[in-house]
Amino acid sequence: MSIRECVAAYGGHLLAPTPGKSPGSARIIVCVPVRNEADRVGRCLKSLSEAFGAEAHVLLLVNDTDDGTQAAIEAASSRLACGITVVDVGWRNGCGSAGRARLLAMAIAHRLAPGAILYSTDADTLVAPDTMTVLDGHFAEGFDLVCGRIGFIAEEAALLEAVDPARDAAIRAYRETTRHIAALLFPDPDNPWPHHGNIGGANFAITADAYRRIAPLPVVASGEDRLLRRHCEAHGMRITYSNALRVETSCRLDGFTQGGLSAELTRNRHEADPEVDEMLERPSELLRRLRLRYLMEHENDRQRVAKCLAARGMTPEHAARLADLEPRTLAWLRVENELACLRRERLRFSAMKRYLPGLERLHRRIEEASRDRPPARAR
Repeated sequence: MSIRECVAAYGGHLLAPTPGKSPGSARIIVCVPVRNEADRVGRCLKSLSEAFGAEAHVLLLVNDTDDGTQAAIEAASSRLACGITVVDVGWRNGCGSAGRARLLAMAIAHRLAPGAILYSTDADTLVAPDTMTVLDGHFAEGFDLVCGRIGFIAEEAALLEAVDPARDAAIRAYRETTRHIAALLFPDPDNPWPHHGNIGGANFAITADAYRRIAPLPVVASGEDRLLRRHCEAHGMRITYSNALRVETSCRLDGFTQGGLSAELTRNRHEADPEVDEMLERPSELLRRLRLRYLMEHENDRQRVAKCLAARGMTPEHAARLADLEPRTLAWLRVENELACLRRERLRFSAMKRYLPGLERLHRRIEEASRDRPPARAR
């Protein structure tokens, strides 16, 4: 499939040829969706050059852009150690999004360099100078997906309007408690608790073999990073939540991404009762999800599993097929995607705050029960 055909498959059309050097033998392809980032993309490219040098090739997926981004890229490119390929795309029927652009950038990058590691970041983001060294260390340990930490660019963070500290603390407590419950029920020897537990498009990397196994991913407007992680989990891949892999990203409130960081920052500052992350569920819904996951992955009586799925709305035939599907983690992915009772609905902050005591009680019960459980075995 040519680049033009690849772009068309994702709902876009190629606006211009793709200038730049061939990736050649680059060990890593940096995938960067770019939309109207004339003021920031040059600084991003400089940080990438300093972090990766000639071992990396940068693929910039410029999409629906009408400012001076192309000129800024050209001005920066002559001073960089890494090669650059620019793919200029327009979206059909207004279907463009950051999620779609990132998935397309990764698909093109893998086509250009099928054996290279794919590293994802954003055009308003600065990567740390030791990024290549950190990634080499993690992949040498056998990890398939490395999820790093994301902080804010200091000078922008200093100007950011503060949020209500009580609201911030409640959201953080709900998120951490939710993650710890999952860690107690499904302990991961690669990520002993506590860990940051996050994947963000601005800072993750995946091996070529792992990407090949999960591609092509369903196209989504946002949440493409979490989608990729779920597919890696479903295929039994090794994931690490790295504190050493670090970036600093913009915390501006005027970003273009619907459902992205800018929208979240804006909601939390300008709305009296904002929606919270969709991963923050009611305790009853979280418990239902985790019980079904445990049943799918650990119950040896697969007829019992099939009956349980049929009782929740699946046809008996389809329930039996999913109950017998291997690996069981892949079967769970299918179940989570298909069962209506597992569809996530965003809570408002006020509702989340009401549910926090109940979530903490659930956490205490599970923590007490887990003390008698044998520890997870190392891989």
